[in-house]
Amino acid sequence: MSQLSEFLNLLENNYHQSKYLNSDPLEFVHRYSDPWDQEAVALVSAVLAYGRVTQIRKSIDEALSRMGQNSKSPSEFVKNLLKPAFFKKADQSFMGYVHRFNQGSDIVLLFWLLGQSWVKYGSLGNHFIQNLNPEHEDTSFALNALMTDWRKWVRPRETNTFSYLLTSPSDGSTCKRWCMFLRWMGRKDHLDPGLWGHQSHLASTFTQGRYLKPSQLVMPLDTHTGRISQYLG
Repeated sequence: MSQLSEFLNLLENNYHQSKYLNSDPLEFVHRYSDPWDQEAVALVSAVLAYGRVTQIRKSIDEALSRMGQNSKSPSEFVKNLLKPAFFKKADQSFMGYVHRFNQGSDIVLLFWLLGQSWVKYGSLGNHFIQNLNPEHEDTSFALNALMTDWRKWVRPRETNTFSYLLTSPSDGSTCKRWCMFLRWMGRKDHLDPGLWGHQSHLASTFTQGRYLKPSQLVMPLDTHTGRISQYLG
């Protein structure tokens, strides 16, 4: 084993622990045991993960609280959004909600898209892996395809601020929040739930032989990870 591997394994052993989840949006996913609840909470937790950590946590917590005012669980909230009367009620309940560049109606619309994926594919995971072939080296093609579908579905309802939630590699974005979400979905260990892996509880919705492999995950480079990677050689 190389010195770099030993060093990285040491970092993982020291810091990939549940006691540090209070600074990570993944903590909110661990509050739920139902896989559809987890998929919904993981999605909103990831896409809101921009800005200061304290504000991210506050915004996710508030979103879940407002969902709880309308439904018994996050998954029930998502499914009910497909009913026009409930969608209108939910939209009103998110009035005044703001997270940096996004507003409450954006969050409701995001969950409405998730509900559409559930109806058409059984899970967001199955929707995603329809365009993820086993031989694909990474997730870029599948992520582009998902964003294309969602943008098409949402176009009549889209707000000016909603597009900030849907980023894709084809736009030149590093898709940091989506790469983090896909890591949660693709890697199974004591913290990452691995909901889209081959042993997932959602696998019953997947096309046979299709799942997200950890080897297909991407670590996006920004100025910080780029600099650290250069330091490490």
